[in-house]
Parts: sequence; C-alpha cells; structure tokens
Amino acid sequence: MNPYQRLQNALNLDPVDRVPVIPLLGAYGARLTRVALKTLFSSAEAYVAGQQALQAEFGFDLVLAPFDFSAFAEACGGEVAWHEEQVPNTRRPPFRRPEEALSHPLPDPCSSGRLPVFLEATRRLADIYRQRVPIVAAVPGPCIFPALLFGLDRWIEILLFDEAEARRLLAHTGPCFLAWARALLEAGADYLVVSEGMAVSEVAPRSIFVPQFLPHLLDMFHELKAPTFLSGTGGSLNHNLDLLAGLPGLVAVCPGARDDLARARDLVGSQLPLVGNLDCHLLPSLTPDQVCQLSLAKLDRAVPAGPFLLGTAGADLPLATPPDNLRALRAAVDRFQEDRLDQDAHDVL
Repeated sequence: MNPYQRLQNALNLDPVDRVPVIPLLGAYGARLTRVALKTLFSSAEAYVAGQQALQAEFGFDLVLAPFDFSAFAEACGGEVAWHEEQVPNTRRPPFRRPEEALSHPLPDPCSSGRLPVFLEATRRLADIYRQRVPIVAAVPGPCIFPALLFGLDRWIEILLFDEAEARRLLAHTGPCFLAWARALLEAGADYLVVSEGMAVSEVAPRSIFVPQFLPHLLDMFHELKAPTFLSGTGGSLNHNLDLLAGLPGLVAVCPGARDDLARARDLVGSQLPLVGNLDCHLLPSLTPDQVCQLSLAKLDRAVPAGPFLLGTAGADLPLATPPDNLRALRAAVDRFQEDRLDQDAHDVL
C-alpha cells in the first residue's frame, strides 16, 4: 500500500496497513537540501527538491505544497521578515484601515507576488507523486484571512469595535480564499488543510465565533466543495468542535496540541478521522525515545476510539527538530502496528 492509498483509505474508513503519519514539513526541506529559506519559498525548483528530499529521507504519507501565508501580505504591498531558522512572517501588514483593503484589488493566484511560484511547485509535485503520495496544501482559513492583510491584533480590534466593517472584510476576502484554494486543487493538490485561527479558543471565544464567523465558514466550505482537513494551526479547537464536524467537504479534524483527543472524539462522533496532535514546538527539545513514547501514548488512546492519523499540531515544524525525532514518528507507528498484530494473534490463540 503506497502513501496515497493509505491516506485515502484512512479517510474513507477503509482498511489500512498502518496508521498514516502526516507531519507538516515545508521549511524542513531547506535543512536537508542546504538552501536558505528565502530561496526555498521563492523558487519552485528549490521547494520541490526539499519535498523530494523529505520523502526520500522519511517516507511520510504526504508531500506538502508551499506553506507561507506571509506571501499574501507581500502580494498586497506588505513586507516579509525572512529568517534563517524559521518560516517567514509578516513584518509590516499592507493595510491599517478597512477602507484601504476594501479598495485594493486582492491577490491573483496566477500573477501576484510569489503565489505563482507556489502553484508551479504544486504542479511539479503532482507530476512527480500523483497517486503515489498525496499532495496536501495548507491554506489560511476564510475567517483568519483578513488578519493576513492587517495583522491579527488589528483584525481583532476591527471585529470588536466595528462589526459592520468586519463583515464587509470577510465578504471582500472570501473570493480570494476560494480562488487560492481552487488554484491549488487545479494545480494538483489532493487535499486542503484549512488553517482557521479564528476557530480556536486562544483567539476568539465561542460567543464571538458562532455569530461572527461560523456562518461565513459554512458558506465558504459549501462553495469550496473539496476534501478538506480543518486545523487551528495548533490552537485549541475542542470548544467549537461540535459545530465544525459537519462542515461540507470535511474529511478530518486536527485538534490542537492542548486538546484532549478523547474529548475531541466525543464531540465529532465515531466516523470523522482525527489527526493527532503532537506539539510541533515541543519536538525539537525531546529525545527520539520521548517522541516515540509520546506518539505511542496518542496512538493507544485514539486508535481504538475511531479513525486516527498521527500528525503534528501547529504550523511548520521547527528546523531545529533532530531528524531522529522525525524517524521516531514512523518507529512509533510501526511498533504500534506490531503490538496490535501480536495482540490479535494472542486473541486467536
């Protein structure tokens, strides 16, 4: 069973030879190919080489399309902060006032900034891995999308003090979310990961999320009609998970690192796959054995309760993570599978 079949079967609740392992590794490719992160996220050739190196080294059950949300701010006139050891972020958002954004044309996926580079990288990954390894593309959620244009603090300020303008901004940016997601799918992505930061408890309480964001999120998922994972970029989703499990096109949910997986299972029911939920920021500081034991604990807890995939909670994995810690993820799944087979044989006897 190849990774494409394994992930597809897991999401369709069909038999798999082992639990899929799907950590989000984009920038980490630069560590293996020894290129600067600015090169990695500005060159389709460099990015694809990084994903090929990751797949050859670790054999995980996905390859990841370029994952750099600062490119949207840059495409609108914002400034990107480049770093040697972490993914780029926005140094200066392009807008301060809602009317500036509302009067500005939103990025065109095919022509604005580095977005065409990301699409070209996705096409090349699809050419290499089609139906062998799934291509997964992370996209900013429709409700967090305005934060890419203003910064999160300013976006929250607009939400709290000018609800009408906030609604206008959501309506204005919604088509850009859809256009970008569809462009990635057309380029060859098999699945999307919608990273919806406004759904997490650390950013917005349920009392704000339900009236201000849930209707927009439902509308966007209904329009998108694509196989989608929902993530909170590592933030806690459990406080809204009962509202999110029925989103159109949803194939799996990625609880946050602090979310209890048993509670998440209770909230989504027995059929929706969960992706759990190793804290990506913790992995650099652990030993391989600790990573393996932590992974086994999650597998032991989650797999008997329903469909489960082992993955990381958060954004891109830190470059400081030792390669042996990544190998420990696969080792944990292999050990878990061996233990289950041994137990099945024992039960037969």
